[in-house]
Amino acid sequence: MRKLLQDEREIRVARQHWSVFISVVGGCLLVVAVIAGLGRVLPSHVSSVSIDSAKTFVLVLAIAGAAAVLTTRWLRWRYTTFTLTDRRVMVGTGVLSRHTESIALDRVQDTAVRQSLLARIFRAGDVEIESAGRDGTEVLARIHDPQGFSNDLLNAVEAHRTGRPYLAGEAPPGGTVPQGYTPPGTAGYGPPPGYGSPPRQDGL
Repeated sequence: MRKLLQDEREIRVARQHWSVFISVVGGCLLVVAVIAGLGRVLPSHVSSVSIDSAKTFVLVLAIAGAAAVLTTRWLRWRYTTFTLTDRRVMVGTGVLSRHTESIALDRVQDTAVRQSLLARIFRAGDVEIESAGRDGTEVLARIHDPQGFSNDLLNAVEAHRTGRPYLAGEAPPGGTVPQGYTPPGTAGYGPPPGYGSPPRQDGL
């Protein structure tokens, strides 16, 4: 559970892209397949002693190990969160021991999105955040929809600097007009009360 400050509002929560599981799942399946293949190739008896039980035990052990690795990786994915609020960016990691690092919006100077061609197709990539008072940049690695997260972050930073409340889905800062103002060409637009046309001069 994310702990927010008083009156702090959550704008967006993201996790790493599902592609982080490809290498882990592929490696586990490869190990299990190799052990199963060896079990079929090796003879059932060695020196008149059956080794079928030993082969079965090794295969079960490999499957259990693969399941443990996949579960551990899923827990890491589940508990690694990138949270954007109207005050800061929080990066939470850890399953048993929780670690949270935050960057205040007023310290964010710039953001960049890094995506390969394949990553753009599957909406994955890195978001790099450059902030004041830090050496280097904070990288949100292999995040889902990095462009959307970066856009929301930039809008939240602008809203924080201008003092305008912002939530994801609102019009971007700069796209609104002052309260009570009706732009020309819209219904209800006209001169302010008490305004009169200037006297007409001959020849004009």
